[in-house]
Amino acid sequence: MTRPAAAGRSPSPQRCLAAADQLLRGAGALGATAVTAGWWPRACACLIRLALEGGIDAYWRRVKPTVAACRQGRAKQLMLRGRLGPGTETARRVAFAWATLSAAAHHHCYELAPTAAELRRLHTEVATLLTRLQDAGPSRAT
Repeated sequence: MTRPAAAGRSPSPQRCLAAADQLLRGAGALGATAVTAGWWPRACACLIRLALEGGIDAYWRRVKPTVAACRQGRAKQLMLRGRLGPGTETARRVAFAWATLSAAAHHHCYELAPTAAELRRLHTEVATLLTRLQDAGPSRAT
C-alpha cells in the first residue's frame, strides 16, 4: 500500500518527468484529454520545470541544507554558480532550461505554445541536468 504524499511536498522530479513524458506521448490518464483540449504543451512545460526545481532543491538539501531552506528559487539557481555549486556549465544550463520552460509555461497572446519537439528536447535536457545535479558535489572544497 502506498502512502499519500505529505501535505506541502512536491512530487519527485522523476514522477514529474514521467508525467510530462506521458503528455508528450498522449498517453496516460490525462494524455488524450490534454491533447484534444489543447492545454498539454503548457502543462508539460510546467511538469518539466517542476522536475528541474525539485532537482535543484534535492542538490541543495544534500550539499548545504541552509540554502535548501531558502524559499526563493532564483537565489538557489544563482548559488549554483558559486563555490558550492556543481560548476558554471551546469549552472548555465540550468538557468537556460528554467528560463525557457518558464516562458513556455505562460500564455502569450501572440506566441504559439511550444511544439512537441521543443518540449522533448527540454525533457531530455532536464533529465540530463538532474543526473548531473545528483552526481555533483561542490565544485571547490571549502
